[in-house]
Amino acid sequence: MHPIRDEDESILERLEKRVDQAATLINRLKDRNAQLEEELAESAAQRDAARQEAETARAEAAQLVEQIDGLRTRQREAATRVKNLLSQMEQMDLLGDE
Repeated sequence: MHPIRDEDESILERLEKRVDQAATLINRLKDRNAQLEEELAESAAQRDAARQEAETARAEAAQLVEQIDGLRTRQREAATRVKNLLSQMEQMDLLGDE
């Protein structure tokens, strides 16, 4: 055997081994990238769902605030009516006592 030929074969074997390692690494990175893409899509979907839920909650809260304001107004009106009625009853009692 020729020493140069052995050396060339050894270099070729090492080069083939490195190419195989690089191919394996590329495949692993492709798999990892696909996995990360799936996780990203899932996270984006969860984010969008959370945003929609938050928007729905805000709309419900605004509606509840309007309802509360309406109830407070009605409560004030009822309190005013009761005071007026009590005042009228007091006047009737005073007029009746004379």
